[in-house]
Amino acid sequence: MKKIKSLAVITGDIINSSGLSKELKQRIKGELEGVTRNNSGLKLPLQFFRGDSFQLMCSPDIAAKLALLIQATIISMAETFARISIGIGQVSTIFENDVLQSEGEAFVLSGHQLDKMKKENRLLKIVTNSDKIQMHLEMAFLLVENIINDWKPGQASVISKDPQKNTQRVIAAKLGISPAAVSKALKAGKWVAVEQFLFWYMQLVKIMK
Repeated sequence: MKKIKSLAVITGDIINSSGLSKELKQRIKGELEGVTRNNSGLKLPLQFFRGDSFQLMCSPDIAAKLALLIQATIISMAETFARISIGIGQVSTIFENDVLQSEGEAFVLSGHQLDKMKKENRLLKIVTNSDKIQMHLEMAFLLVENIINDWKPGQASVISKDPQKNTQRVIAAKLGISPAAVSKALKAGKWVAVEQFLFWYMQLVKIMK
C-alpha cells in the first residue's frame, strides 16, 4: 500500500449495456484496457465491476483525454455511450494494480458524482477539490459533452485511435481506411475544438499543483 496526494479517478458505466452481447462486452473491456494502458500517466489500470461499470486512476493532466478515448471507444464498438465521472482530489491509500480497493477523496468525488449523472442526463462531468477552477471546468465539460453527443461510430473509431499521438496515416492504417476518410471523420467530429479543449484543460489543471 502507498500513500499519494492529488490524483484523478475516472468512474463510468456503459449505458444500455444489457442489450450488448457477452462477447461484445468482453471485446469492449479488452479494447478499453489497451486504450488506457498506453498512457504514461496511468497510475492504476482500468478494472470493470458490476458487469458494465469501470474505474481507473491517473494523473490529473491526462484524465480528460482518457475519458474522451474511453467514450470514443465505446461509441465506436457498441453505438452507445458511457456516463463518465472524473474526480480529482486526495488519494489516501493505493493498492498496487487494484483501483477498486484503493481509497481517498478522489474516489468519493468521482463515485458520488456518477450516481447523480443519470438523473441529470449527463455523459461527462468532472469535480475537483478546487473551487478556484471548478466553475471553469464545469462549463468546458458541458460544451465538449455536446460535441461528443453528436459523434457517430465512424467518427468515434478514428478519435479512439488518439489523433494527438498518431498521424492520420497511422490511424488510417490501423482502421483499414484512407487518410482522406480519417480527415473527414476528424472534421465531422469537431476534433480541432476537442483538441483545443484538451490543451486548455491541461493548462488549467496545472493551477491545482
